[in-house]
Amino acid sequence: MFKRLVLSLFLFSSPILLLSQSREMGVMVGLMGYKGDLNPTMYNPETFGPGIGFVYRRCYNNYWSFKGGINYGRIEANDADADDAFSLNRNLMFKSSILEFSGQFEFNFLPFQLANPNTKAAPYIMAGLSVFRFNPKGLLNDEWVALQPLGTEGQGTPEYGGKIYSRTSAAIVLGGGFKMKLSRRFGLTIESGVRRTYTDYLDDVSTVYADPVAIRKEYGRKAALLSDRSLDQAVDGNIGRQRGDDAKRDWYMYSGIQITYTLSKRYIDSCRPFRIKL
Repeated sequence: MFKRLVLSLFLFSSPILLLSQSREMGVMVGLMGYKGDLNPTMYNPETFGPGIGFVYRRCYNNYWSFKGGINYGRIEANDADADDAFSLNRNLMFKSSILEFSGQFEFNFLPFQLANPNTKAAPYIMAGLSVFRFNPKGLLNDEWVALQPLGTEGQGTPEYGGKIYSRTSAAIVLGGGFKMKLSRRFGLTIESGVRRTYTDYLDDVSTVYADPVAIRKEYGRKAALLSDRSLDQAVDGNIGRQRGDDAKRDWYMYSGIQITYTLSKRYIDSCRPFRIKL
């Protein structure tokens, strides 16, 4: 799925990139957050981790631009921070690094590009795609253990079959922010964007409890212990009971501040937001 999304983005953007004039590049620092089975709301400070990134922008005119970026950050969540009985009893936690390659089209509501000395500031919206790599880990005896190879929901065992999920996935990116000039060549951008992913395993939680005996037989004692950390074990075990909700995909967000520098003295000064000059 994500390969088709990336190819579509490239094919759509490539003819427009030929018309690009001004170019900008810069860095971004901020926070990553997460929404999924261990956290029902996106903007929960308990899930925030630091993030850094590099951005490259091609401006078609004062209104339209295409931005590519590489971002790296961390997300985390802990059932102990929840306020519902189900999550508290489930007692799971995770942390994960995320390495993201993304591209978005941006639309400025006011004329703006750093290379144009006549523009000052503008709010904007953006939409695009990202491909990212993640690696959920769980805490066991003061050691952070990578969860994906352990098949914590029975994936890859003879009893349950199926494949272990991929740690590479794709996401739809939506967001916006505010751009302003700091000087003739430098600018500051405040941006926030959410990512609707194509995986339900950012947190290694998706479906139901599997048989810990089957997991231990295939992956070992650590895998069995990390598959079920519930505080109040049922008399007949938790096999088949709800562990996560596979009807909902996971989300993550990245919000922060960009400092950008224009590489161009040449620019397209268009006063029409839906026209690109040739």
